Amino acid sequence: MKSTFEDLLPGVPPQTGNGGKLLKPSVSDVKVTNSEPVTPIDKTTKNAKRVLEEDAEVRAEKTARLKAAREERDARRMD
Repeated sequence: MKSTFEDLLPGVPPQTGNGGKLLKPSVSDVKVTNSEPVTPIDKTTKNAKRVLEEDAEVRAEKTARLKAAREERDARRMD
């Protein structure tokens, strides 16, 4: 025997909700959608900036590491 939609309804508990009204977006939802890139060029620009910032951090760490090693080497030569 196949179940029909009406046969399933008695087993479904009553739902409490918003009375069938449309949900209103919260302020944070609006900010999130507005802050995201809209066009493909915006997405590309955002990704390019992220990559450049990551590369700059890597370069800065490497420079600091090399400078510290150079200063340590020079300090040993002076002794």
